[in-house]
Amino acid sequence: MSFPACKAVFSTVLLLLAAMATASAQDSGTEPGQYKWQVDATWWFSNPTGSVHGANSSGSFDLNSDFGFGSYSTFSGKVDWHFKRKHHLTLRLAPVTSERTRAITRQIEFQGVTYDVGTQVTADINTFSAAPGYQYDFIRRDRGYLGGAVQINLVNTTSSLKGVGTINGVTGERTASGSIFAPLPIIGPIGRWYPLHDSDRLAFDGYVQGMYFFGYGDFISARGLVLVKFHPHWNFIAGYEMGTDLSIHGSTDNIGLRLTQKGPVAGIEGSW
Repeated sequence: MSFPACKAVFSTVLLLLAAMATASAQDSGTEPGQYKWQVDATWWFSNPTGSVHGANSSGSFDLNSDFGFGSYSTFSGKVDWHFKRKHHLTLRLAPVTSERTRAITRQIEFQGVTYDVGTQVTADINTFSAAPGYQYDFIRRDRGYLGGAVQINLVNTTSSLKGVGTINGVTGERTASGSIFAPLPIIGPIGRWYPLHDSDRLAFDGYVQGMYFFGYGDFISARGLVLVKFHPHWNFIAGYEMGTDLSIHGSTDNIGLRLTQKGPVAGIEGSW
């Protein structure tokens, strides 16, 4: 994600969280939207950017400049077990799969295979993220809540190039592939604000989470939503999600990644 876009997303979410905190601190009484279980399912029009680096520095390719990856539809989901007033156990899921075929305009080396200029090469990247976590609501009032969340983001990514390539001077149909599994702990604020007095018909929701892992890499995730209630147990949700801003340095056995996946989301949320 470019710096201006990243700054805009974070500024929006942080302003939303500040509004939640201010409203929550001023209100008292029973909060709307009480639930034991909450599930959301969202359509996500994701736009991937970044690059994939071969293990042991064995070449790399760029998703946009080399293969022109564009936006595509996928989904994400969350289950929230609200087992005590201020305590939650959560699970977030986000599978992402994308593939592009292009006649490459530069020589690309990846995982020991060399693909020459003009060769038709198919690039794919598959990421599955499962993030179990715990949320504690520091402030919970009748106009919303502001809490902190801790998650273990279990990210498994595989990527490959397929086409006519060369290994040790021998040319033929080749597939160069690699993968990495990264368990990444992340923390950050999360909140929801109901702007209408004594009503949960409209809400704003957001979070920012991440962690810096020094020489290993870093991870950031953020989302901002508007929720409109259309049934006592159901909300329509829409907003924008930066589901992944990930950097993992490669090793002798694993590929490295610089990957951002972001885009608008829409879906439903059910509470019981």
